[in-house]
Amino acid sequence: MTERSEGASEAQTLARRTGTVASFTLASRVLGYVRDAVMANLFGAGAAHDAYVAAHTIPNVLRRLVAEGTLMIAYVPLLAEEREKGGLAAMQRFTAAVLGALIPVLVLLVSLGMLFPEVAVTLFAPGFDADTADLAAQLTRVMMPFLFFISLVAVAGGALNTMGIFAPHAAAPIFLNLSIIGCVTAASGAFDAPITAAAWGVTFGGLAQLILQLPFLRRTGMWVRPRLELQHPGLRTLGRRMLPALFAMGVYQLNMVIIRQIASYMPSGQLTCYFVASRLQEFAIGVFAVSISVAALPTLSEHAARKDAEKVFGTFERAFRATTFITVPAMATLFVLADAIVGTLFRHGRFDAGNGALTAELVRILAFALVPVGTVRVLVPTYYAIGDTRTPVKAATASMLTTAGLGLALAPRLEIAGLTFAILAASAVQAVLLALWLGPELRARVGSAPRRALKGLVGHAIRCLAAALVGTLVTGHLASGRAWFEGDNVENALILGALVTFQGVAYLALAHGLGLTEGALILSALTRRLRRRR
Repeated sequence: MTERSEGASEAQTLARRTGTVASFTLASRVLGYVRDAVMANLFGAGAAHDAYVAAHTIPNVLRRLVAEGTLMIAYVPLLAEEREKGGLAAMQRFTAAVLGALIPVLVLLVSLGMLFPEVAVTLFAPGFDADTADLAAQLTRVMMPFLFFISLVAVAGGALNTMGIFAPHAAAPIFLNLSIIGCVTAASGAFDAPITAAAWGVTFGGLAQLILQLPFLRRTGMWVRPRLELQHPGLRTLGRRMLPALFAMGVYQLNMVIIRQIASYMPSGQLTCYFVASRLQEFAIGVFAVSISVAALPTLSEHAARKDAEKVFGTFERAFRATTFITVPAMATLFVLADAIVGTLFRHGRFDAGNGALTAELVRILAFALVPVGTVRVLVPTYYAIGDTRTPVKAATASMLTTAGLGLALAPRLEIAGLTFAILAASAVQAVLLALWLGPELRARVGSAPRRALKGLVGHAIRCLAAALVGTLVTGHLASGRAWFEGDNVENALILGALVTFQGVAYLALAHGLGLTEGALILSALTRRLRRRR
Protein backbone atom coordinates (compact mmCIF):
# COMPACT_ATOMS: atom_id res chain seq x y z
CA MET A 1 0.00 0.00 0.00
CA THR A 2 1.39 3.41 -0.97
CA GLU A 3 1.72 6.22 1.55
CA ARG A 4 -1.07 8.16 -0.15
CA SER A 5 -3.50 5.23 -0.26
CA GLU A 6 -2.63 4.38 3.34
CA GLY A 7 -3.40 7.96 4.34
CA ALA A 8 -6.71 7.84 2.45
CA SER A 9 -7.59 4.57 4.16
CA GLU A 10 -6.84 6.05 7.59
CA ALA A 11 -8.91 9.12 6.73
CA GLN A 12 -11.84 6.84 5.89
CA THR A 13 -11.33 4.91 9.13
CA LEU A 14 -11.25 8.14 11.10
CA ALA A 15 -14.40 9.34 9.34
CA ARG A 16 -16.14 6.02 9.97
CA ARG A 17 -15.24 6.06 13.67
CA THR A 18 -16.20 9.73 13.91
CA GLY A 19 -19.53 8.95 12.27
CA THR A 20 -20.21 6.26 14.85
CA VAL A 21 -19.33 8.49 17.79
CA ALA A 22 -21.04 11.54 16.29
CA SER A 23 -24.33 9.77 15.57
CA PHE A 24 -24.70 8.63 19.17
CA THR A 25 -23.38 11.95 20.45
CA LEU A 26 -25.97 13.78 18.37
CA ALA A 27 -28.75 11.67 19.89
CA SER A 28 -27.31 12.35 23.34
CA ARG A 29 -27.04 16.09 22.74
CA VAL A 30 -30.63 16.27 21.50
CA LEU A 31 -31.75 14.48 24.64
CA GLY A 32 -29.49 16.81 26.58
CA TYR A 33 -31.43 19.73 25.15
CA VAL A 34 -34.70 18.06 26.14
CA ARG A 35 -33.30 17.54 29.64
CA ASP A 36 -32.15 21.17 29.96
CA ALA A 37 -35.44 22.46 28.52
CA VAL A 38 -37.49 20.36 30.95
CA MET A 39 -35.39 21.55 33.88
CA ALA A 40 -35.53 25.18 32.74
CA ASN A 41 -39.30 24.88 32.41
CA LEU A 42 -39.76 23.31 35.85
CA PHE A 43 -37.12 25.16 37.86
CA GLY A 44 -36.38 28.35 35.91
CA ALA A 45 -33.13 30.26 36.52
CA GLY A 46 -33.09 30.70 40.28
CA ALA A 47 -31.23 29.76 43.44
CA ALA A 48 -32.29 26.09 43.43
CA HIS A 49 -31.08 25.61 39.87
CA ASP A 50 -27.83 27.42 40.70
CA ALA A 51 -27.35 25.01 43.63
CA TYR A 52 -27.84 22.04 41.30
CA VAL A 53 -25.34 23.42 38.78
CA ALA A 54 -22.70 23.90 41.48
CA ALA A 55 -23.36 20.49 43.05
CA HIS A 56 -23.25 18.73 39.70
CA THR A 57 -19.92 20.38 38.97
CA ILE A 58 -18.25 18.72 41.99
CA PRO A 59 -18.35 15.03 40.88
CA ASN A 60 -17.81 16.13 37.28
CA VAL A 61 -14.60 17.96 38.14
CA LEU A 62 -13.35 14.97 40.13
CA ARG A 63 -14.20 12.47 37.41
CA ARG A 64 -12.32 14.50 34.81
CA LEU A 65 -9.43 14.96 37.19
CA VAL A 66 -9.18 11.28 38.17
CA ALA A 67 -10.52 9.21 35.29
CA GLU A 68 -11.69 10.86 32.07
CA GLY A 69 -8.85 13.35 32.07
CA THR A 70 -5.55 12.22 33.53
CA LEU A 71 -6.10 8.46 33.57
CA MET A 72 -7.56 8.09 30.08
CA ILE A 73 -5.02 10.30 28.37
CA ALA A 74 -2.27 8.00 29.67
CA TYR A 75 -4.22 4.72 29.81
CA VAL A 76 -5.22 4.41 26.15
CA PRO A 77 -1.67 4.85 24.72
CA LEU A 78 -0.28 2.39 27.28
CA LEU A 79 -3.04 -0.11 26.52
CA ALA A 80 -2.07 0.11 22.85
CA GLU A 81 1.54 -0.57 23.83
CA GLU A 82 0.47 -3.61 25.89
CA ARG A 83 -1.37 -4.98 22.87
CA GLU A 84 1.72 -4.54 20.72
CA LYS A 85 3.83 -6.42 23.28
CA GLY A 86 1.54 -9.21 24.48
CA GLY A 87 -1.85 -9.13 22.81
CA LEU A 88 -5.14 -9.56 24.66
CA ALA A 89 -3.64 -11.27 27.71
CA ALA A 90 -1.32 -8.33 28.36
CA MET A 91 -4.22 -5.89 27.92
CA GLN A 92 -6.31 -7.84 30.43
CA ARG A 93 -3.59 -7.95 33.07
CA PHE A 94 -2.83 -4.25 32.70
CA THR A 95 -6.51 -3.24 32.90
CA ALA A 96 -7.01 -5.42 35.98
CA ALA A 97 -4.08 -3.67 37.66
CA VAL A 98 -5.48 -0.25 36.70
CA LEU A 99 -8.87 -1.09 38.20
CA GLY A 100 -7.23 -2.51 41.32
CA ALA A 101 -5.48 0.81 41.92
CA LEU A 102 -8.36 3.06 40.80
CA ILE A 103 -11.32 1.62 42.70
CA PRO A 104 -9.94 2.29 46.23
CA VAL A 105 -9.23 5.90 45.22
CA LEU A 106 -12.77 6.31 43.93
CA VAL A 107 -14.30 4.81 47.06
CA LEU A 108 -12.29 7.23 49.19
CA LEU A 109 -13.29 10.28 47.14
CA VAL A 110 -16.97 9.34 47.07
CA SER A 111 -16.98 8.70 50.82
CA LEU A 112 -15.35 12.05 51.58
CA GLY A 113 -17.78 13.86 49.28
CA MET A 114 -20.79 12.26 50.94
CA LEU A 115 -19.50 12.83 54.48
CA PHE A 116 -18.31 16.42 54.01
CA PRO A 117 -20.27 17.97 51.09
CA GLU A 118 -20.27 21.40 52.77
CA VAL A 119 -16.50 21.65 52.30
CA ALA A 120 -16.82 21.01 48.55
CA VAL A 121 -19.66 23.51 48.18
CA THR A 122 -17.68 26.17 50.04
CA LEU A 123 -14.76 25.56 47.68
CA PHE A 124 -16.83 25.67 44.50
CA ALA A 125 -19.45 28.29 45.39
CA PRO A 126 -18.40 30.44 48.37
CA GLY A 127 -20.79 33.22 47.39
CA PHE A 128 -24.00 31.23 47.97
CA ASP A 129 -26.28 32.30 50.78
CA ALA A 130 -26.90 29.83 53.63
CA ASP A 131 -30.06 28.24 52.15
CA THR A 132 -28.59 27.80 48.68
CA ALA A 133 -25.35 26.39 50.08
CA ASP A 134 -27.30 23.91 52.24
CA LEU A 135 -29.31 22.72 49.23
CA ALA A 136 -26.13 22.39 47.16
CA ALA A 137 -24.59 20.24 49.93
CA GLN A 138 -27.65 17.96 49.95
CA LEU A 139 -27.50 17.57 46.18
CA THR A 140 -23.75 16.91 46.29
CA ARG A 141 -24.30 14.04 48.74
CA VAL A 142 -26.85 12.47 46.38
CA MET A 143 -24.66 12.82 43.27
CA MET A 144 -21.26 11.74 44.61
CA PRO A 145 -21.74 8.00 43.67
CA PHE A 146 -21.91 9.21 40.06
CA LEU A 147 -18.15 9.75 40.29
CA PHE A 148 -17.60 6.03 40.97
CA PHE A 149 -19.83 4.80 38.14
CA ILE A 150 -18.69 7.25 35.48
CA SER A 151 -15.00 6.71 36.22
CA LEU A 152 -15.40 2.97 35.59
CA VAL A 153 -17.33 3.84 32.42
CA ALA A 154 -14.30 5.85 31.28
CA VAL A 155 -11.95 2.88 31.77
CA ALA A 156 -14.37 0.57 29.95
CA GLY A 157 -14.70 3.07 27.10
CA GLY A 158 -10.93 3.39 26.76
CA ALA A 159 -10.56 -0.40 26.55
CA LEU A 160 -13.35 -0.75 23.98
CA ASN A 161 -12.07 2.17 21.88
CA THR A 162 -8.61 0.60 21.79
CA MET A 163 -10.28 -2.56 20.48
CA GLY A 164 -11.92 -0.49 17.74
CA ILE A 165 -15.41 -0.48 19.33
CA PHE A 166 -16.75 3.05 19.80
CA ALA A 167 -20.55 2.76 19.95
CA PRO A 168 -21.15 1.67 23.60
CA HIS A 169 -19.16 4.48 25.19
CA ALA A 170 -20.55 7.04 22.74
CA ALA A 171 -24.12 5.91 23.48
CA ALA A 172 -23.71 5.93 27.28
CA PRO A 173 -24.67 9.61 27.85
CA ILE A 174 -28.06 8.89 26.26
CA PHE A 175 -28.91 6.83 29.33
CA LEU A 176 -27.80 9.62 31.66
CA ASN A 177 -30.10 12.11 29.95
CA LEU A 178 -33.02 9.68 29.95
CA SER A 179 -32.49 9.02 33.64
CA ILE A 180 -32.50 12.72 34.55
CA ILE A 181 -35.56 13.44 32.38
CA GLY A 182 -37.41 10.47 33.86
CA CYS A 183 -36.61 11.35 37.47
CA VAL A 184 -37.43 15.05 37.03
CA THR A 185 -40.77 14.45 35.34
CA ALA A 186 -41.87 11.54 37.53
CA ALA A 187 -40.48 12.27 40.99
CA SER A 188 -40.02 16.03 41.49
CA GLY A 189 -43.09 16.18 43.69
CA ALA A 190 -41.70 13.54 46.04
CA PHE A 191 -39.04 15.86 47.51
CA ASP A 192 -39.20 18.99 49.64
CA ALA A 193 -36.72 20.50 47.16
CA PRO A 194 -38.07 19.26 43.79
CA ILE A 195 -34.69 19.65 42.05
CA THR A 196 -33.41 16.77 44.21
CA ALA A 197 -35.06 14.47 41.66
CA ALA A 198 -32.54 15.65 39.07
CA ALA A 199 -29.68 14.75 41.40
CA TRP A 200 -30.99 11.20 41.78
CA GLY A 201 -31.33 11.07 37.99
CA VAL A 202 -27.61 11.83 37.68
CA THR A 203 -26.64 8.98 40.03
CA PHE A 204 -28.99 6.42 38.44
CA GLY A 205 -27.79 7.55 35.01
CA GLY A 206 -24.17 6.87 35.94
CA LEU A 207 -25.08 3.32 36.98
CA ALA A 208 -27.02 2.77 33.74
CA GLN A 209 -24.02 3.91 31.68
CA LEU A 210 -21.79 1.38 33.43
CA ILE A 211 -24.24 -1.48 32.93
CA LEU A 212 -24.35 -0.69 29.20
CA GLN A 213 -20.60 -1.33 28.83
CA LEU A 214 -20.56 -4.76 30.48
CA PRO A 215 -21.82 -7.00 27.62
CA PHE A 216 -19.32 -5.46 25.20
CA LEU A 217 -16.46 -5.94 27.64
CA ARG A 218 -17.40 -9.64 27.92
CA ARG A 219 -17.63 -9.99 24.15
CA THR A 220 -14.16 -8.53 23.55
CA GLY A 221 -12.50 -10.38 26.41
CA MET A 222 -11.87 -7.16 28.35
CA TRP A 223 -14.14 -8.08 31.26
CA VAL A 224 -11.59 -8.44 34.04
CA ARG A 225 -11.61 -8.55 37.82
CA PRO A 226 -9.73 -5.78 39.60
CA ARG A 227 -6.36 -6.96 40.84
CA LEU A 228 -4.13 -5.12 43.29
CA GLU A 229 -0.81 -5.42 41.44
CA LEU A 230 1.10 -2.27 42.26
CA GLN A 231 4.33 -3.77 40.89
CA HIS A 232 2.96 -4.10 37.35
CA PRO A 233 5.46 -2.26 35.10
CA GLY A 234 2.69 -0.73 33.02
CA LEU A 235 1.03 0.63 36.14
CA ARG A 236 4.27 2.27 37.18
CA THR A 237 4.61 3.86 33.73
CA LEU A 238 0.99 4.97 33.97
CA GLY A 239 1.73 6.68 37.28
CA ARG A 240 4.73 8.51 35.83
CA ARG A 241 2.77 9.69 32.81
CA MET A 242 -0.23 10.68 34.87
CA LEU A 243 1.68 13.14 37.05
CA PRO A 244 2.11 15.81 34.33
CA ALA A 245 -1.38 15.06 33.04
CA LEU A 246 -2.76 15.37 36.58
CA PHE A 247 -1.17 18.78 36.91
CA ALA A 248 -2.46 19.89 33.51
CA MET A 249 -5.96 18.63 34.21
CA GLY A 250 -5.78 20.04 37.73
CA VAL A 251 -5.03 23.46 36.28
CA TYR A 252 -7.98 23.10 33.92
CA GLN A 253 -10.33 22.02 36.70
CA LEU A 254 -9.04 24.84 38.89
CA ASN A 255 -10.09 27.08 36.04
CA MET A 256 -13.61 25.67 36.37
CA VAL A 257 -13.52 26.25 40.13
CA ILE A 258 -12.51 29.88 39.57
CA ILE A 259 -15.42 30.34 37.17
CA ARG A 260 -17.92 28.90 39.65
CA GLN A 261 -16.47 30.90 42.54
CA ILE A 262 -16.71 34.22 40.72
CA ALA A 263 -20.19 33.40 39.37
CA SER A 264 -21.50 32.44 42.82
CA TYR A 265 -21.25 36.11 43.88
CA MET A 266 -23.41 37.28 40.97
CA PRO A 267 -27.18 37.86 41.04
CA SER A 268 -29.32 34.73 41.34
CA GLY A 269 -29.93 32.97 38.03
CA GLN A 270 -26.85 34.19 36.15
CA LEU A 271 -24.94 30.97 36.80
CA THR A 272 -27.86 28.99 35.36
CA CYS A 273 -27.93 31.22 32.25
CA TYR A 274 -24.22 30.60 31.78
CA PHE A 275 -24.78 26.87 32.24
CA VAL A 276 -27.47 26.82 29.52
CA ALA A 277 -25.27 28.85 27.16
CA SER A 278 -22.29 26.57 27.75
CA ARG A 279 -24.51 23.54 27.07
CA LEU A 280 -25.32 24.96 23.64
CA GLN A 281 -21.61 25.50 23.02
CA GLU A 282 -20.89 21.94 24.14
CA PHE A 283 -23.58 20.68 21.77
CA ALA A 284 -21.76 22.25 18.85
CA ILE A 285 -18.38 20.99 20.08
CA GLY A 286 -19.49 17.55 21.17
CA VAL A 287 -21.29 16.21 18.14
CA PHE A 288 -18.25 16.31 15.88
CA ALA A 289 -15.20 18.00 17.43
CA VAL A 290 -15.07 15.79 20.52
CA SER A 291 -16.12 12.79 18.44
CA ILE A 292 -13.14 13.37 16.14
CA SER A 293 -10.68 13.56 19.03
CA VAL A 294 -12.15 10.41 20.61
CA ALA A 295 -11.90 8.56 17.30
CA ALA A 296 -8.35 9.78 16.64
CA LEU A 297 -6.82 8.96 20.04
CA PRO A 298 -6.48 5.16 19.55
CA THR A 299 -4.87 5.69 16.12
CA LEU A 300 -2.48 8.30 17.52
CA SER A 301 -1.62 5.84 20.28
CA GLU A 302 -0.99 2.99 17.84
CA HIS A 303 1.40 5.09 15.75
CA ALA A 304 3.13 6.37 18.87
CA ALA A 305 3.52 2.80 20.17
CA ARG A 306 5.33 1.97 16.92
CA LYS A 307 7.46 5.16 17.21
CA ASP A 308 6.15 6.37 13.84
CA ALA A 309 6.15 10.15 14.28
CA GLU A 310 5.24 10.84 10.63
CA LYS A 311 2.00 8.91 11.00
CA VAL A 312 1.29 10.58 14.31
CA PHE A 313 1.42 13.93 12.55
CA GLY A 314 -0.64 12.62 9.63
CA THR A 315 -3.40 11.56 12.02
CA PHE A 316 -3.24 14.91 13.82
CA GLU A 317 -3.49 16.75 10.51
CA ARG A 318 -6.59 14.82 9.42
CA ALA A 319 -8.23 15.28 12.83
CA PHE A 320 -7.44 19.00 12.86
CA ARG A 321 -8.87 19.52 9.37
CA ALA A 322 -12.05 17.67 10.26
CA THR A 323 -12.43 19.61 13.51
CA THR A 324 -11.93 22.98 11.83
CA PHE A 325 -14.37 21.99 9.09
CA ILE A 326 -17.06 21.61 11.78
CA THR A 327 -16.23 24.30 14.34
CA VAL A 328 -15.92 27.24 11.92
CA PRO A 329 -19.51 27.04 10.55
CA ALA A 330 -20.80 26.09 14.02
CA MET A 331 -19.24 29.29 15.39
CA ALA A 332 -20.93 31.35 12.71
CA THR A 333 -24.30 29.67 13.24
CA LEU A 334 -24.31 30.12 17.01
CA PHE A 335 -23.33 33.78 16.69
CA VAL A 336 -25.98 34.88 14.20
CA LEU A 337 -28.76 32.61 15.49
CA ALA A 338 -28.19 32.94 19.24
CA ASP A 339 -31.50 34.73 19.85
CA ALA A 340 -33.34 32.30 17.59
CA ILE A 341 -31.89 29.18 19.24
CA VAL A 342 -32.34 30.31 22.85
CA GLY A 343 -35.76 31.88 22.22
CA THR A 344 -37.08 28.79 20.48
CA LEU A 345 -35.59 26.10 22.69
CA PHE A 346 -35.68 27.57 26.19
CA ARG A 347 -38.11 30.50 26.40
CA HIS A 348 -41.03 28.79 28.13
CA GLY A 349 -42.28 27.98 31.61
CA ARG A 350 -40.25 29.72 34.32
CA PHE A 351 -37.39 30.50 31.92
CA ASP A 352 -38.64 33.90 30.77
CA ALA A 353 -37.60 36.34 28.05
CA GLY A 354 -35.15 38.12 30.37
CA ASN A 355 -33.35 34.87 31.11
CA GLY A 356 -33.37 34.08 27.40
CA ALA A 357 -31.88 37.44 26.36
CA LEU A 358 -29.00 37.08 28.83
CA THR A 359 -28.37 33.49 27.76
CA ALA A 360 -28.31 34.49 24.09
CA GLU A 361 -25.75 37.21 24.86
CA LEU A 362 -23.51 34.59 26.51
CA VAL A 363 -24.00 32.19 23.57
CA ARG A 364 -22.70 34.85 21.17
CA ILE A 365 -19.57 35.25 23.27
CA LEU A 366 -19.00 31.51 23.66
CA ALA A 367 -19.50 30.96 19.93
CA PHE A 368 -16.06 32.43 19.29
CA ALA A 369 -14.56 29.87 21.67
CA LEU A 370 -15.66 26.95 19.48
CA VAL A 371 -12.63 27.02 17.20
CA PRO A 372 -9.96 27.32 19.92
CA VAL A 373 -11.69 24.72 22.12
CA GLY A 374 -11.95 22.30 19.20
CA THR A 375 -8.31 22.93 18.35
CA VAL A 376 -7.21 22.16 21.91
CA ARG A 377 -9.22 18.91 21.80
CA VAL A 378 -7.02 17.70 18.95
CA LEU A 379 -3.70 19.23 20.02
CA VAL A 380 -3.50 17.89 23.58
CA PRO A 381 -3.77 14.15 22.69
CA THR A 382 -1.17 14.71 19.98
CA TYR A 383 1.32 16.10 22.48
CA TYR A 384 0.81 13.14 24.79
CA ALA A 385 1.08 10.67 21.91
CA ILE A 386 4.53 12.00 20.94
CA GLY A 387 5.72 11.95 24.55
CA ASP A 388 5.51 15.68 25.37
CA THR A 389 3.71 15.97 28.71
CA ARG A 390 5.02 19.37 29.77
CA THR A 391 3.75 21.67 27.03
CA PRO A 392 0.02 21.05 27.76
CA VAL A 393 0.72 21.92 31.40
CA LYS A 394 2.26 25.27 30.44
CA ALA A 395 -0.62 26.11 28.10
CA ALA A 396 -3.24 25.12 30.69
CA THR A 397 -1.52 27.27 33.32
CA ALA A 398 -1.58 30.29 30.99
CA SER A 399 -5.27 29.63 30.36
CA MET A 400 -6.04 29.52 34.08
CA LEU A 401 -4.18 32.77 34.77
CA THR A 402 -6.06 34.44 31.92
CA THR A 403 -9.43 33.30 33.29
CA ALA A 404 -8.62 34.45 36.82
CA GLY A 405 -7.10 37.78 35.81
CA LEU A 406 -9.70 38.84 33.26
CA GLY A 407 -12.56 37.31 35.23
CA LEU A 408 -11.75 39.29 38.36
CA ALA A 409 -11.21 42.44 36.28
CA LEU A 410 -14.36 42.22 34.13
CA ALA A 411 -16.92 40.49 36.35
CA PRO A 412 -17.52 43.44 38.75
CA ARG A 413 -18.57 45.65 35.83
CA LEU A 414 -20.01 43.20 33.29
CA GLU A 415 -21.10 40.41 35.68
CA ILE A 416 -21.55 37.03 33.93
CA ALA A 417 -20.81 38.51 30.49
CA GLY A 418 -17.40 39.67 31.72
CA LEU A 419 -16.64 36.22 33.11
CA THR A 420 -17.65 34.66 29.79
CA PHE A 421 -15.31 37.01 27.93
CA ALA A 422 -12.54 35.84 30.23
CA ILE A 423 -13.33 32.21 29.37
CA LEU A 424 -13.20 33.01 25.66
CA ALA A 425 -9.83 34.72 26.02
CA ALA A 426 -8.45 31.84 28.08
CA SER A 427 -9.44 29.24 25.48
CA ALA A 428 -7.85 31.33 22.73
CA VAL A 429 -4.60 31.71 24.68
CA GLN A 430 -4.40 27.96 25.28
CA ALA A 431 -5.05 27.08 21.63
CA VAL A 432 -2.56 29.63 20.25
CA LEU A 433 0.22 28.54 22.59
CA LEU A 434 -0.31 24.85 21.85
CA ALA A 435 -0.35 25.52 18.11
CA LEU A 436 2.79 27.68 18.19
CA TRP A 437 4.74 25.21 20.32
CA LEU A 438 3.71 22.14 18.31
CA GLY A 439 5.76 23.10 15.25
CA PRO A 440 9.18 23.09 16.93
CA GLU A 441 8.36 19.89 18.82
CA LEU A 442 7.33 18.06 15.66
CA ARG A 443 10.19 19.42 13.57
CA ALA A 444 12.61 18.05 16.14
CA ARG A 445 11.08 14.60 15.59
CA VAL A 446 10.08 14.43 11.92
CA GLY A 447 12.09 17.07 10.06
CA SER A 448 10.83 19.84 7.78
CA ALA A 449 7.60 18.24 6.50
CA PRO A 450 5.44 19.36 9.44
CA ARG A 451 6.34 23.04 8.89
CA ARG A 452 4.89 22.91 5.39
CA ALA A 453 1.88 20.96 6.62
CA LEU A 454 1.14 23.39 9.44
CA LYS A 455 1.04 26.25 6.93
CA GLY A 456 -1.46 24.18 4.94
CA LEU A 457 -3.68 23.87 8.01
CA VAL A 458 -3.95 27.64 8.28
CA GLY A 459 -5.00 27.83 4.64
CA HIS A 460 -7.57 25.10 5.27
CA ALA A 461 -9.10 27.08 8.16
CA ILE A 462 -9.32 30.21 5.96
CA ARG A 463 -11.15 28.23 3.26
CA CYS A 464 -13.61 26.94 5.88
CA LEU A 465 -14.29 30.52 6.96
CA ALA A 466 -14.82 31.62 3.36
CA ALA A 467 -17.24 28.75 2.77
CA ALA A 468 -19.27 29.73 5.84
CA LEU A 469 -19.42 33.44 5.05
CA VAL A 470 -22.24 33.60 2.47
CA GLY A 471 -24.70 31.43 4.38
CA THR A 472 -23.92 33.28 7.60
CA LEU A 473 -24.61 36.71 6.09
CA VAL A 474 -27.90 35.61 4.54
CA THR A 475 -29.08 33.71 7.61
CA GLY A 476 -28.13 36.54 9.97
CA HIS A 477 -30.06 39.06 7.83
CA LEU A 478 -33.18 36.87 7.73
CA ALA A 479 -33.09 36.15 11.47
CA SER A 480 -32.49 39.73 12.59
CA GLY A 481 -35.99 40.93 11.78
CA ARG A 482 -37.85 38.48 14.02
CA ALA A 483 -38.75 38.79 17.73
CA TRP A 484 -37.55 35.37 18.84
CA PHE A 485 -38.50 35.82 22.50
CA GLU A 486 -42.15 36.33 21.58
CA GLY A 487 -44.72 34.58 19.46
CA ASP A 488 -45.50 30.93 18.80
CA ASN A 489 -42.67 28.49 19.55
CA VAL A 490 -43.78 26.02 16.87
CA GLU A 491 -43.58 28.70 14.19
CA ASN A 492 -40.22 29.84 15.55
CA ALA A 493 -38.94 26.26 15.46
CA LEU A 494 -39.97 25.79 11.82
CA ILE A 495 -38.29 29.04 10.77
CA LEU A 496 -35.15 28.22 12.80
CA GLY A 497 -34.98 24.77 11.22
CA ALA A 498 -35.22 26.30 7.75
CA LEU A 499 -32.47 28.82 8.51
CA VAL A 500 -30.09 26.20 9.92
CA THR A 501 -30.76 23.91 6.96
CA PHE A 502 -30.08 26.70 4.49
CA GLN A 503 -26.85 27.63 6.19
CA GLY A 504 -25.71 24.01 6.32
CA VAL A 505 -26.48 23.35 2.66
CA ALA A 506 -24.83 26.59 1.57
CA TYR A 507 -21.70 25.75 3.58
CA LEU A 508 -21.38 22.22 2.20
CA ALA A 509 -21.89 23.43 -1.36
CA LEU A 510 -19.31 26.21 -1.09
CA ALA A 511 -16.91 23.93 0.79
CA HIS A 512 -17.09 21.41 -2.03
CA GLY A 513 -16.43 24.18 -4.52
CA LEU A 514 -13.36 25.25 -2.54
CA GLY A 515 -11.94 21.72 -2.53
CA LEU A 516 -12.73 20.85 1.09
CA THR A 517 -13.24 17.06 1.20
CA GLU A 518 -14.11 16.58 4.88
CA GLY A 519 -17.82 17.07 4.32
CA ALA A 520 -18.05 14.19 1.87
CA LEU A 521 -16.12 11.87 4.20
CA ILE A 522 -18.24 12.69 7.26
CA LEU A 523 -21.55 12.47 5.38
CA SER A 524 -20.49 9.13 3.90
CA ALA A 525 -19.63 7.78 7.35
CA LEU A 526 -22.95 8.94 8.83
CA THR A 527 -24.87 7.48 5.86
CA ARG A 528 -23.21 4.09 6.30
CA ARG A 529 -24.03 4.18 9.99
CA LEU A 530 -27.70 4.95 9.36
CA ARG A 531 -27.95 2.20 6.75
CA ARG A 532 -26.53 -0.35 9.18
CA ARG A 533 -29.18 0.64 11.75
CA ARG A 534 -31.91 -0.11 9.25
